[in-house]
Amino acid sequence: MLSRRVLLGAAALASVTGCGVFPGMQEPRIAPPPDPSVPGHAALESLQRAISEAGSATLTRAQADLRGWAADVNRDQFEATSLAFTSGASPTPRAGATPTDLQPLSLALGEAQKAFTTQALDATTARPLVWASMAAWCAGVAAQLPEALGAREPARGVLLPAPQEPEVAAQAALDAASASLYGLQVAAGAPGLTEQETTALRERRTFWSSLRGDLSGLIREDGATPTPAPPWYQVERVGDPAAARALVARLQATALPVLGRSLAHGPAELRPVLAEALADIAADVPRWGGLLERWPGLPST
Repeated sequence: MLSRRVLLGAAALASVTGCGVFPGMQEPRIAPPPDPSVPGHAALESLQRAISEAGSATLTRAQADLRGWAADVNRDQFEATSLAFTSGASPTPRAGATPTDLQPLSLALGEAQKAFTTQALDATTARPLVWASMAAWCAGVAAQLPEALGAREPARGVLLPAPQEPEVAAQAALDAASASLYGLQVAAGAPGLTEQETTALRERRTFWSSLRGDLSGLIREDGATPTPAPPWYQVERVGDPAAARALVARLQATALPVLGRSLAHGPAELRPVLAEALADIAADVPRWGGLLERWPGLPST
């Protein structure tokens, strides 16, 4: 269906508001069977089987809905990587609640995340951000499997990020880390936070502080001089835990496409750190009430 088709394709195409957008009127490309020597191809097929087989497991309604959503995104992943998608009838989930039934799918998501990351970091891979985004998606879905209570992003078209000079892309990632860290400090000042929320916020601040330090060090190793972050940002103060959670989710979701663009166009040395960060953030955003994204790190239409 055209409304849900992911708009990804070859790189030499038109530009809309600075981002290359790929035509959606064409039929899906039919590719040869996945090459088992390519980690991402083999993992994508294995993941497809695991998602399909999970449909016959004993699932809660929320888990069954998540599995159906994952199957829909998985079809888009095949199209985005120019591989042929073949699927039989989807099994009907049995009534019940046995989370351990999803262990095979959880393991498949973990293996796929590793393989997709390997594919993203391979110097010969075209569009590494697509593979890194798929790896981050695996992390997000795996984190949601036990209870499957988070909100999920509906179908959308996808843009690849506009070209960017490597030094500019690296600095943009550093700026996103600095801005997120500042915003998290604001969120931590909300009155009424529980001990669990305070601890979780402290962990997120540690994550973003470490990411900022790693990026700053890698930029220097690459021979550039990172620009220091400003002393403050325009971040609204929050007056209660609900507003703090919304701010944390929004800050991190906003950073995802910035980091993705930096992975696509920044120095290659930054890719491992950025790929790991995309996965961590994609899994964390839904914990604060944000959406589980279909393509973490890719800009939306």
